[in-house]
Amino acid sequence: MVLTFKYRLYPTQAQATRLCQHLSHLCELHNAARLNRIRAYEEEGRSVRYAEQCRLLTQARGRHEDFRAVPHEFQKHALQRVNKAFANFFRRVKQTGTKPGFPRYRKRIRSLTWSLRKNKAGIRQNPIRETKYRLDRLLVPKLGQGFYR
Repeated sequence: MVLTFKYRLYPTQAQATRLCQHLSHLCELHNAARLNRIRAYEEEGRSVRYAEQCRLLTQARGRHEDFRAVPHEFQKHALQRVNKAFANFFRRVKQTGTKPGFPRYRKRIRSLTWSLRKNKAGIRQNPIRETKYRLDRLLVPKLGQGFYR
């Protein structure tokens, strides 16, 4: 069963620039969410929930233009990755005899990933668009259509 698809994109120069900006923002968001969780764990001894960070993200999107420039589902995917990493961290904390180790800091080159929404209002959304001859366009929110092969 295939759960993940990888597409090689061939964006225009303007799309490539905007995509790099989006990926840099997602990397910063990932590291900020990671730092938020580490500080809460070390200073207060509590864990930050995914829902709390989603609320903070919603507030930041209301106040800051750079947060609104990046698609919301990309940002939620970054928070989901942080949530999964910390779930594994807390699992390792419960195990005895092992040093748990916090999730690592993400460099921009290691954060070149995002996910596209599959469902919207109960309707399956297919990000692949058909051109005259074949299915060769990938629709990315706030970026437009790009070629893939």
